[in-house]
Amino acid sequence: MQLLFNHVSPETAYVVADYPYGFRLRCSIRYWLEFKAKKGFRLMSQTTNPKAGNVWNKPKATTYSEFGGAMYLDAQGHVQFSGLSQYCSGAEAAAWREKYGAAVPEIGQLLLNKWVNAKLAYDANRKSGDPLVNGLAEARKAWVDTTLSAEDAEAAIVEAADKLDRRTS
Repeated sequence: MQLLFNHVSPETAYVVADYPYGFRLRCSIRYWLEFKAKKGFRLMSQTTNPKAGNVWNKPKATTYSEFGGAMYLDAQGHVQFSGLSQYCSGAEAAAWREKYGAAVPEIGQLLLNKWVNAKLAYDANRKSGDPLVNGLAEARKAWVDTTLSAEDAEAAIVEAADKLDRRTS
């Protein structure tokens, strides 16, 4: 897996020059990440039309992932997208950040760190069967206290992991 960085507009997109268009024709395709403040990240793709002089077709979009999005090349060299949504645990969010966080565009780094730290704090302060309100105060504090510093993010992960270890022991 190879993370792809800084492809955030059609002008800075990752371009694949030889892409199939139907059964016999070939075209180009470009990929980039789109970010909207109230919606999150999504992968955009756009092909050229070899029948019309290689003009760009209408862009296609995936579903938004609210808290993070990253592009990468899989083992076959194909562009893939991974997104982080609210439907995960703190541990899953931390694992996602560890694997894909570096490829999240700069505009989303603070949001990603705030979300992961809040999820970790929430999970660390709840036991199975507790009311959902348990852990909200700690999650809110983690959200407010989180800054862009990578050192702060790593310290929060270690602290939450220690709490989880103590709770399960």
